[in-house]
Amino acid sequence: MKNYRFGFSLLGIFAVCLVMAPNLLSLLSPPPSNVLDSNEAKCWLWNLLENIGRFGLMISLFVIVNRCPPRKNLVLDSCALIALISYFVLWGFYFAGTFNGLLLTGMAVFPSIFFLLVSWKLRNSLAVSFSLLFSVTHALIANHFLV
Repeated sequence: MKNYRFGFSLLGIFAVCLVMAPNLLSLLSPPPSNVLDSNEAKCWLWNLLENIGRFGLMISLFVIVNRCPPRKNLVLDSCALIALISYFVLWGFYFAGTFNGLLLTGMAVFPSIFFLLVSWKLRNSLAVSFSLLFSVTHALIANHFLV
């Protein structure tokens, strides 16, 4: 923890903005069948845990910076890019009106993988922890395991 400081991580901010872009587009121009609005757990505790993970992840990616430089790993970067592209492709299907359980699962899993990889790249263990919490709860809620 001694290598961490408060600051602004441009890569962290950029990563969050990339993942949030389709969500913003969905608010401005809703898809034909907006089933994501009704996709939340009925138990308030699961929604709370998901939001703690979500906002903790965003805040830690924005303002917690490791003094060590980010990892330079082509495989890590490629996997993160593949996860992000997959997420965007699934949003494309969603906006086109295609919807099924597999699509919803992918829309929960791929951004989670992307955030885990970006957090790992930035050597931000706090963001990795929040990302794990968010990933597990988000995927379970998306699959209606906690509904």
